[in-house]
Amino acid sequence: MTFVTAPASAGNVPRAYAGIVVDAKTGQVLYQDHANDLRYPASLTKVMTLYILFQELEAGRLSLDSRLSVSAHAAAAVPTKLYVRAGSTIKVADAIKALVTLSANDVARVIGENISGTESEFAVRMTQTARALGMSRTTYKNASGLPDSGQVTTAADQATLARAIYLHFPSYYEYFQTRSFTYNGNTYGNHNRLLGQNGVDGIKTGYINASGYNLMTAARANNRHIVVIGLGFNTGASRNARVADLVRTYMPKARSGDYWREAMIARPTLLGTGSSVRVAAASAPLDGLPPARPPHLVPSSPIDLGAPIQVASIDHATQPVPPEPRDIPFQVVSAEDIPTRPGDSALEQATYVATGVPPTEQPSYPANDPIGAWIAETLKLGPTTNAAGEIVAPSPVARPEGLTIDPVVTNSANAVPTGGWIVQVGAANSEDGANALIAEATSTYAQLADLRSYVETFNRNGQTFYRARFAGFADRNQASATCDQLTRQQLSCLAVQG
Repeated sequence: MTFVTAPASAGNVPRAYAGIVVDAKTGQVLYQDHANDLRYPASLTKVMTLYILFQELEAGRLSLDSRLSVSAHAAAAVPTKLYVRAGSTIKVADAIKALVTLSANDVARVIGENISGTESEFAVRMTQTARALGMSRTTYKNASGLPDSGQVTTAADQATLARAIYLHFPSYYEYFQTRSFTYNGNTYGNHNRLLGQNGVDGIKTGYINASGYNLMTAARANNRHIVVIGLGFNTGASRNARVADLVRTYMPKARSGDYWREAMIARPTLLGTGSSVRVAAASAPLDGLPPARPPHLVPSSPIDLGAPIQVASIDHATQPVPPEPRDIPFQVVSAEDIPTRPGDSALEQATYVATGVPPTEQPSYPANDPIGAWIAETLKLGPTTNAAGEIVAPSPVARPEGLTIDPVVTNSANAVPTGGWIVQVGAANSEDGANALIAEATSTYAQLADLRSYVETFNRNGQTFYRARFAGFADRNQASATCDQLTRQQLSCLAVQG
């Protein structure tokens, strides 16, 4: 769904409710109320601060053990804060926990300064990142969310950020589930009181007087995943109650199964232009790395970053939403940027990836099922003809304890789910036989009842076979774990990617 962008004045941002619920598996909006109206993000700002920190970690420019220096500016931040001292250092891992639990303003400044040199320069990168993610109405002015009339967002934009940080950094996302954090002998609890209730697994609370009480949260249960944003509440209790009600109401309406392609958010890729940052051009090379860290923070020889970025002054009375950032150093990787594989066609490339056989050595496989044909030929699975010219069905593939399985994978028909992971529980010579396999598997492992079962046909040499399958697994680990359970019950099982 496309959100409509309309001009608005940051000087007229109200302290009023705005909310949205998005199905993270489809990208569809399940509920919205003033979702595109400007609001102040408060400490939800720190989610973008962490998104950029995760970029630095993934690029290898920082590690969880890296020590971040504390400046006088950072130490002077108003509470809530960790009270780090100017001249001291803090580990990246502790800085992350300080933001997700305590919402420490001083530590947010520390992160921004150590990545971009100054907090204002870091805010420029935050806004550029927001634009690259599709957050068209969000502008950042600081790393913490402390009051600034120019720092605005919408519930819809924050839902995009909540989904993006989960999709792009799943391993680091687990930090948002931290319930408490101990630093220098003091233990701090997570401000998100909904954590652990009804599948809620994060992610951030926020409050300043101008914004009211805000909450960005996500919940996963029964193979469903939703993102809920609630902004502008008068009390923390009313915020928690309303968001909890939205989770209970809309979680059952969300998709149970794998993530749709439409739900994916393009990941910003930074342009490699030496020591400078510029707007993406069609011919610009990609290196996938964030901009260079400030020279005084790099132990090696200084790097010329060129002229400093000029930040426009703000007219707080009539200030409109700031224009697009001058330099957006991001480019979504397109098909043209992906390294080519051997072969002139997608069919030859797919066969090469699956089999390792170069196109020049590939036999002529049927276009509708090249990989399945290769497997069948290699493992001698295809039907054969006897002396009388009659078709003989292939023999089953033996597994320990006499289990059998049909490992042939084909392209999906129009009615068959595409994408995600699939579990196959066997194949039969009739559709009724395949349905019987599905029924047996479901009665043996009750969790399969929550997934979509279907029968897929496969024709070879005039004979039709029927595969019994379940779709809707989020990833390979989930599909493999299901197969392990079925195998323990003496049932055939194969996990394949759709």
